[in-house]
Amino acid sequence: MRPFRPRPADIGRQRARQLQAYLGREVRIARVSAGLTQDELARRAGLTQEYVSAVERGVAAPSLDAACRFAAAAASDLSLRLFPAGGVSLRDSGQLGLAEILVSHADRSWRARMEVSVGDGRAHDLVLDRPEEVAAVEIERAFVDMQGQTRRGQSKRETLAERESRPVRLILAVPDTRAMRQLVREHAEYLSRVLPIPSRTIWKAIREGHPIGGDGILFISRPRRSP
Repeated sequence: MRPFRPRPADIGRQRARQLQAYLGREVRIARVSAGLTQDELARRAGLTQEYVSAVERGVAAPSLDAACRFAAAAASDLSLRLFPAGGVSLRDSGQLGLAEILVSHADRSWRARMEVSVGDGRAHDLVLDRPEEVAAVEIERAFVDMQGQTRRGQSKRETLAERESRPVRLILAVPDTRAMRQLVREHAEYLSRVLPIPSRTIWKAIREGHPIGGDGILFISRPRRSP
């Protein structure tokens, strides 16, 4: 019997209810901190006191427009971000193949673990560790926002490092394609600051079983199919 897996639609609805209640509390805190009554906040936002009350109690789900108007009226700002969750696995996202290639080339002194949780529903795609060092590997098949994706990996690495006594290196693993190489060259100045260890150095450390010594970007080539 296959294990039950909740549908993304159900997960999304449940999360929406949680965020609705959370946003209501945030609106109330911002309003009180600004010294405003519900009626004053409503007038500033161009909405009604009844609506403010319903939002603060978590009864009403404000639109993005209304939420931003509430924030502005209370001298605050609304910020939205998407965080990777545990619902999408390496197999689901197509990253498993790249992870398996990397593990297959790693020296036996590296211990490999897939999808290692760092808490808050987040996980590193792959973690390789030795007695003196941990390599937290994030596998990116494409870049939509290179700096944003890098910061996301750094955030997870920092969380993992809090429970490690060894240095934790961030390795951004990407497919070795002409387009990816060109994109990396275009961002060479930025990457030289945040991911300075070159791919060949990382491969050498992984294959020979010695510490990597820093953060870096790793190109992974897929094996060519026989005709």
